Amino acid sequence: MGAAAAGGLSLAATGFKVLGDYMSSRAEAGALGYEAQVKEQEAEYGRLKATQTNAQLTRNLAITLGHVDAVRAAMHTDPTSPTGTAVRGEMEATGQMRKDITVENILQQVRMDEANAAYLRSAASNAIMAGDISAAGDFFSGLSGALGGPGGGGGGSNVGNLFFGGGSPSGYGTG
Repeated sequence: MGAAAAGGLSLAATGFKVLGDYMSSRAEAGALGYEAQVKEQEAEYGRLKATQTNAQLTRNLAITLGHVDAVRAAMHTDPTSPTGTAVRGEMEATGQMRKDITVENILQQVRMDEANAAYLRSAASNAIMAGDISAAGDFFSGLSGALGGPGGGGGGSNVGNLFFGGGSPSGYGTG
């Protein structure tokens, strides 16, 4: 096999390596982008769940307080009595706190999903950039090797010089 054929194979191998790096980075970015979309959808559903939970717990609290008022009225107690007001106030505060904690926990998960989506989008962008840089490095390395430059795998290697001419066994060339 001649030096031209070896150079051609080296360039072809370089082309496939560049294409592989390019396609690999695009596939990784696509997968990360999909995961980001899933997280964004989870965040959207979480916001909806928080709104619905807040509405339902508010309704439940109003019903509970209505029952307390109805029981007190049925017992013919003074609606302004300090004891009755304190009991109703404590029930209202407890119900409100339960509602706030439940809704806040849902919203915290929403914030985590949004942060994860942002991270995944950034990782996808970085994967593309890393693939482009790797592909460019492979291209220039292969080109250097095919042209006989230092550090390349083609005509510039010591083994290649032994088999394809242009060098001494020491690898430094004869002139």
